[in-house]
Amino acid sequence: MITEIEVEGLGVMRPLNDWQVKALRKMRGPNRAIAPMAFGLGMTVRQFKTLPAEQRNQAWVAYTKLMSASSMDPKPDVPRKPRLPRPSERVPMDRMIELGRELLEVKKQLPHGHFQLWIEDKSGISVDQARRFMRAARDAA
Repeated sequence: MITEIEVEGLGVMRPLNDWQVKALRKMRGPNRAIAPMAFGLGMTVRQFKTLPAEQRNQAWVAYTKLMSASSMDPKPDVPRKPRLPRPSERVPMDRMIELGRELLEVKKQLPHGHFQLWIEDKSGISVDQARRFMRAARDAA
């Protein structure tokens, strides 16, 4: 990820901080288009307007390079955890069997009397759903 770019004769272009972003959101008119480049170089808009056109173009190139998608870190590939069904959601039989098998494995690992508490606190599904899923897994076996 690129965090800053040296602009010859102007300084270092950096991404905007929170304060600068808030100031940018409040701006109206033609100054709003050049404010990100000015703020990124640590200048005011008035100072940026006094620069020669060539230096403003260099600042524009640096800003677009800094903010382009290719300069950002790619999101890491995190395996998605399957979503649990909502209480009234229709669940296909193969998914019910899969969830039921997982629940039966958890039930084996927990001490006697703790499974229902685990379902209510940590599983994200209702007790009735858990019973239905486990029954489907037992019937399929």
